[in-house]
Amino acid sequence: MLLADFVELAEMAGARVWLKMDGERATHRWTVIISSEQAGFRHRRDVNRLDHALKIVRDELAKLPGNWSWLYEPIDDLNEVAEFYEERGRAGEIVVIDGPEPLR
Repeated sequence: MLLADFVELAEMAGARVWLKMDGERATHRWTVIISSEQAGFRHRRDVNRLDHALKIVRDELAKLPGNWSWLYEPIDDLNEVAEFYEERGRAGEIVVIDGPEPLR
């Protein structure tokens, strides 16, 4: 599965996943925000690496009601996505990975 597919599946299940990489910060450059209006849930955390952000997303989504059987499938492009955005971050860019509003 691709990271974009993972984010889209989460949103189709009713959870919004938002990842931001802030190249201006020296540490904790990745911010992850997860929200679900249906479950009255919101979680925010700053971490150093994209794989840490993905672990947080998986762990937090698994606590929510719903079918998360796909949640721990491998993300095939995780290293490539992280490298791409880290490179932009070193150039001082702020990058956001987001998808459409979840279906209601």
